[in-house]
Amino acid sequence: MTTAKDYVASYANSDSERVVFAWNGKHADEFIDANQEFRWEVVRYCIEHPEDASPPLLEALLRADAAWAREAWGSPHHFHSLAEVLLFRGRESVLDTFAECFSASFDTFGACHELQLAPDILSELTSALHLRIAAAPTGDRRNRLESTLELFEKLAQGTASQGWATVAPGTPVTNIRVIWPRWYHRLWQHIKSYFGRNVA
Repeated sequence: MTTAKDYVASYANSDSERVVFAWNGKHADEFIDANQEFRWEVVRYCIEHPEDASPPLLEALLRADAAWAREAWGSPHHFHSLAEVLLFRGRESVLDTFAECFSASFDTFGACHELQLAPDILSELTSALHLRIAAAPTGDRRNRLESTLELFEKLAQGTASQGWATVAPGTPVTNIRVIWPRWYHRLWQHIKSYFGRNVA
């Protein structure tokens, strides 16, 4: 059986099927992602050994976890740490992937406000974003890049985490009510999945 270490060491783009989001199409207690357990083992290894992780593998992992977050109505607790490793290893080459995953859902958006990046990396990425935004036509990609720039500016100022709270697993809570999506939200999700993610 392939270990996470072996998988990372020998990863090629053709190996991504082992870590992609493999969802059964159900939610709540019936939600299953067949690759989740192995993917998260690989993620843990990459976070602990960033020097071993290639940017293409890290992009595949972050995309899979962003897809997971959209359907699981939450984000993995390691999401921001994985994003940090991606940006550290890939720098400018992974900006579009990061922007796409950062904007994937409210939960990924919130998780990324916990990022901790060195000032020189933030400066490099911010400069690259200014150039890409200036060259990008109006549309979804430009909006994602502008949101990413706003995040990085807040990170540089040390204000990104203000107004956000993290609840650790096992934290006792009271007066919680589960809010299920209304029927028209569920219908819209089905329409989007039928026609693809390009529906506005």
